[in-house]
Amino acid sequence: MKQKIITIIIIAVIAVLLSLVVIASNNSENQANQQKLESLQKGEPILYYGSTCSHCQEVEAWLKANQIEEKMQFAQKEVYNNRQNAIELSEVATLCGFDTQNIPVPFLYAENQCLTGSVDIIQYFGEKLGIAVDKEVGQATTSAVMQTETQVATQAATQTVTQAAKQAEGSASAISN
Repeated sequence: MKQKIITIIIIAVIAVLLSLVVIASNNSENQANQQKLESLQKGEPILYYGSTCSHCQEVEAWLKANQIEEKMQFAQKEVYNNRQNAIELSEVATLCGFDTQNIPVPFLYAENQCLTGSVDIIQYFGEKLGIAVDKEVGQATTSAVMQTETQVATQAATQTVTQAAKQAEGSASAISN
């Protein structure tokens, strides 16, 4: 009889200890998540984007055209191909009440607020840096980027043709000699 009581007491003690371990691990995980979110709230803006997202590409083009990375610190995190970044985005979006099953990108978390879409995000950066932003910024940005890309492609093609012509000219004079 004594052995049964001792066995029951040992099992109860083990159960209590296991419960304490589980509670402690949940608390430390919650504390880590809370610390992470607090550091996000105090830190620099974070731009979450998708590698193949067209609106994200509009934002990226505007940021480059206006040299925003040189003027302001902010983090950029790709979420389509980086699971950790996607999880972080989900946690941040929850702070702003977004449905975690449908989080749009581009997504900017700055100053305890969430902004989505190219227009709102570009306007945020424009306002922070005193850059005038057109209301139809997305269309203007796409047009400007296409013009710039066309100019770069034309310059590259011109250089390639010029180099090929010089090489052909050099080959022709070597053959005639």
